[in-house]
Amino acid sequence: MSPAVLQDYDRHGGLWVLDPLSGRLSPGPADAFAQPAGERLCHGFVHVLSHGTGGCAALYAESSALWLQYGSHRWNGDEVRVRCDPRPDGTRLLTVTGPGAAPWEAEVPAPDRGPFDPAYDWTDTLADDFFLWVTEQLSDARHRGVLREHYLRGFTPV
Repeated sequence: MSPAVLQDYDRHGGLWVLDPLSGRLSPGPADAFAQPAGERLCHGFVHVLSHGTGGCAALYAESSALWLQYGSHRWNGDEVRVRCDPRPDGTRLLTVTGPGAAPWEAEVPAPDRGPFDPAYDWTDTLADDFFLWVTEQLSDARHRGVLREHYLRGFTPV
């Protein structure tokens, strides 16, 4: 498995390199935005975890598959079911279930939505919440297929 170049889900212009085997994240190439657009391709998105053990969660394509990764845990997106259930204290329980394995769970914090905005809607909620976005994307076979193809080709980061 080769390292994956990923765009930061939460920070505009942020690039990271993920080692899929260890789950380690390192800053993306410093000269990435100096390269022509066709040479600076990302293959998915990463959310840097600021809670608990650190690390990251990512959704990316590699080796003809769409992968969900949380730290060093990695699952084929076509073989798992992902849920993100709210808890009374505002945290959420992320649950990944797949064939032949016990469910994997992690507590994740609710995103910080900032000050009250009366125009805040479902699109804003998805944009602010990586785990909710991942759950939505992996719940539909069409979404998975489109993302897989898009991420395998690569896209220019913004």
